[in-house]
Amino acid sequence: MNEYYQRFIGSRQESLRLTIALERFIQAEGEEREAYIRYLHRRLQPAATALIAAGDTARLAELAKMGWFTEKQTDGMIAQAQKEKKNAALVWLLRWKGEQYGFRDRDFSL
Repeated sequence: MNEYYQRFIGSRQESLRLTIALERFIQAEGEEREAYIRYLHRRLQPAATALIAAGDTARLAELAKMGWFTEKQTDGMIAQAQKEKKNAALVWLLRWKGEQYGFRDRDFSL
């Protein structure tokens, strides 16, 4: 068991647990990875908010691969990225929405 995982399971501070889970869920393996993923699934909105604020599209993409983002959540994340002027996250989220759900509420015909 590594130091990060020990801090993750031993901490009662949600901000610290979220930070560790977001930093480690990609590299971790086995039981540790599963614990991080279970935690992030329960804390999806704060996790996405933190990744958008950091402009971390790589980890945002990894979260999206889990299949947890609904269309409504994606719209909320797009609004957040626009509000915070996080262009990299905004572009990624728009591309993700287009691939997964399309833009049914818009008419782009000429």
